[in-house]
Amino acid sequence: MQQVTGTWADRTESMLVILELDSKRIAMVGLSNDGLSLFNWRYDEGKVVSDTSLLLPKNIAPNYMVADMQLSYWPVDALKSSLVDGWRLETQANKRILYFNNTKRAEVTYLEPDADWPRAVELINYQYHYRLQIKTLSYDLIPE
Repeated sequence: MQQVTGTWADRTESMLVILELDSKRIAMVGLSNDGLSLFNWRYDEGKVVSDTSLLLPKNIAPNYMVADMQLSYWPVDALKSSLVDGWRLETQANKRILYFNNTKRAEVTYLEPDADWPRAVELINYQYHYRLQIKTLSYDLIPE
């Protein structure tokens, strides 16, 4: 479970996100800070199923949230192997930088690195002009 705070030029939004993933499936639920469902997103057996609440702020898209979580948490080798022509991922100590045609599109900084799961992450999306602060509140690593 994570507290995700998004900042745009004109507003800040915060929500709880519950993420469940393994090598075949990804599921993500977004909840308001009061516990109301904002969205459910699931990728399973090659299909994406998504539903959103009218309470979900307009500038939050579950597909982008999933992509941001992938960029932040997927293994580097898996990310690099999924990139198509023009895209490049560079890694530095406590940082990942995503480029498209040598233009920086996103940057992930691990503020509190952890061997299993980074507890505090900042993602800056230069293409869509927002910043996410991701704070892990709790997690369980379960072997597949």
